[in-house]
Amino acid sequence: MKSEQDFVTFLEKLKSYDRNIIKGIGDDCSIIRFDKNKKYVFTTDTSLLGPHFTKDYTPEEIGYKCLATNISDIASMGCIPLYAMYAITIPKMSEKWLRSFYKGTNKLLRKYKISIIGGDTTRGPLSITIQLIGTQNNKILQRDGAKVGDDIYISGTIGNARAALLMAKKSVGHKYFRKYLVNPVPRVNLGLEISKFASSCIDISDGLAKDLKNIAMSSNKGFKVDIDQIPVTPKFNQYISPKYREECILGGGEDYELCFTANKKYSINIRNISSKLKLNITKIGIITNKGYEYSQNGKVAKVKTKGYDHFADN
Repeated sequence: MKSEQDFVTFLEKLKSYDRNIIKGIGDDCSIIRFDKNKKYVFTTDTSLLGPHFTKDYTPEEIGYKCLATNISDIASMGCIPLYAMYAITIPKMSEKWLRSFYKGTNKLLRKYKISIIGGDTTRGPLSITIQLIGTQNNKILQRDGAKVGDDIYISGTIGNARAALLMAKKSVGHKYFRKYLVNPVPRVNLGLEISKFASSCIDISDGLAKDLKNIAMSSNKGFKVDIDQIPVTPKFNQYISPKYREECILGGGEDYELCFTANKKYSINIRNISSKLKLNITKIGIITNKGYEYSQNGKVAKVKTKGYDHFADN
């Protein structure tokens, strides 16, 4: 057992004892049926000093980002976040730190009307664990529904978070990209809109290469992606050299945009949603029967990056 995926595969083999579990381990959220007409989704994320935020983050930024990343999981399922539970470990009690942390958290609690319903507090190295519960009356999106011939789409732009980490701190480029790293925008409204017709969806948290592969593997399919079509910000090419382009847009992670698949007949619907939400949605490829193929400048491209893995040397 060497990778994060190896660990997940091991856990997926564990027996479920409840027939109301629609989806357990292996997606952005678990899906539980509580009655004939109501389903809920559950997600949990832990954020640590070092891998997820650094010492230059303010408590307000930590509070915002930790909750935003959880909401992004709910968004990828086409659901609405409802309830949150927090397990917070802090080195020492500080009212000033906690008030600032809550200020960042509250921006999202108010925006999405999320209620904190419980949790736990302990003393130790800084760690934030959040469990989020959401629901959706329509179809809940999963990773495993992609069909051969489906188009592959990405919301917004990607590569920004990794770009911020590559840029020297206090540089003009770092200041430009840092807002994407620290203040990701969960695409809840987009998830709700595409849940009516999308065949699969995932949020881009571990890099496009890894997350799109997760869709393909879960669906037992392949894909073809045109790297030139992957959307980046207008200033991306200005600040990021070609040497680091692949690392940023395919392997960097922490973009928290949605990558989803849909039948070609829904292309007009997607254009209308893009206009309605004032959000760029870009087609980058198609789902195939097998294999993972990238192209660039009209030629087959070799992609080395595998995306982020918590148990690998990234």
